[in-house]
Amino acid sequence: MLKEKLTRRNFLRSVGLGAVGALLGACAPKVVKETVVVEKVVEKVVKETVEVEKEKVVEKQVEKVVTRVVAPTKMTGSLVFWAWDEPISELMKKGFEAKFPGIEAKHEIVQNYEDTFFASLVAGAGLPDCAWMDSHSYQKMARTGQLMALDELLEPYKDDIIDFLWEGGLYQGVQYGAPRRYAPQLLWYRKDRFEEVGIDPDAIKTWDDFITLGAKATGDGRTMSYYAPTWVPHLYQSMIFSKDGTGYFDAEDNVVINSAKNVECTEKYLEMIKSGVLQVLKEWSPEWYDAARTAKIACLVMPYWYGSEPRVEMPDTAGKWGIVRIPSLRSGVQNAAIWQGAMFWIIPKRAKNKELGWKFIEYTTFDYKDPYMQESMDREFVLPAYKKFYEIDYFWGDALLFFGENLRKKAQELAKGAPVNRMPPEFSETERILSAEIVRMYEGELTPKQMLDEVAKKVEELLKAR
Repeated sequence: MLKEKLTRRNFLRSVGLGAVGALLGACAPKVVKETVVVEKVVEKVVKETVEVEKEKVVEKQVEKVVTRVVAPTKMTGSLVFWAWDEPISELMKKGFEAKFPGIEAKHEIVQNYEDTFFASLVAGAGLPDCAWMDSHSYQKMARTGQLMALDELLEPYKDDIIDFLWEGGLYQGVQYGAPRRYAPQLLWYRKDRFEEVGIDPDAIKTWDDFITLGAKATGDGRTMSYYAPTWVPHLYQSMIFSKDGTGYFDAEDNVVINSAKNVECTEKYLEMIKSGVLQVLKEWSPEWYDAARTAKIACLVMPYWYGSEPRVEMPDTAGKWGIVRIPSLRSGVQNAAIWQGAMFWIIPKRAKNKELGWKFIEYTTFDYKDPYMQESMDREFVLPAYKKFYEIDYFWGDALLFFGENLRKKAQELAKGAPVNRMPPEFSETERILSAEIVRMYEGELTPKQMLDEVAKKVEELLKAR
């Protein structure tokens, strides 16, 4: 998946900071002016008075209210955060420093991200005050015992964090990360190509529909979609991690990649290949980009973050892209799947400025009214994990102009009901094992069941080495 991240990162490098729009607006983010709230401390002073009434003493209590004004202490200092999407990180930094002018946020771009992080945890030095991690990497970090538990800090926000993201981040019932964003798997299609061959995107309810209708878009060197020759393509991964499948692991880290449900998904995937509606294409290659740009492939199953690719790499395709729900094995199922869980903010136990690290996490994850944070989600084409972001009718102006509709709102609806992604530390290794064995299935050496059984066997051996 490294190539995918690099591709998206290259996109983000190519985009300057600017354009915040409420819907079609394209004006730059307004600097957020923090309103200084004056704290009023009310003191009740009780004073006794004595009245003499014919030698009878009468006591009265008189209550007097005294108000004193106390200005809040201005926060100062600096923090270091690690993240890899530089322009998005710059947006977060600018927004944070505008909101908290006394605090400096220093962004460090780290090479060999995971390895460097592990080495720093072991050494107890060179650590950031907060950092972000993809879901599978987060699980590795959470199990080191070197991260700060965030349950108490997250308590005020917990009820408004999307349930399956909260559950997917737990390790032994403890939350060591704050889920910030996620991306559902979607069917991205070319509106012009579908219209040309007479395909109604809303009619693709099942994978059988995908095959039948996809035949209309297949021929003369053009196909419905594609599959990767040596890697697990998103189309297949979306099936395994959808309501139709079981993923690779269950909640107790048991290997379930060879479950009956996954075998059925794999059989249908192989049927799609044999039907001819999928063409071999290497993801992120020049040929892959060209096939999408020219509608040589009519659609792609990709995560929501794919939306950044057409807008930047294929500007001539403006207005020609749409999204619909991924199909299911059976009719009547509102299918949904999430790409590799979420992104989590984490704080090392031995970070120097944990309080400021949390302040940064809190701002970038939960300050849903802030224009910088609203824009940051759409620039990167991800969905907020915090539900309150959706209370504001917002979609970045540049993206809205390109796609012609609020894709954030639509994608959020298509993500509902997605199952939890279980991603133990061995997730990446499992992907590599699956990639090698799936080639043997393509070549007819293994049946879908044999292929998944072989993967499960090798992953079980991997787990024994824990």
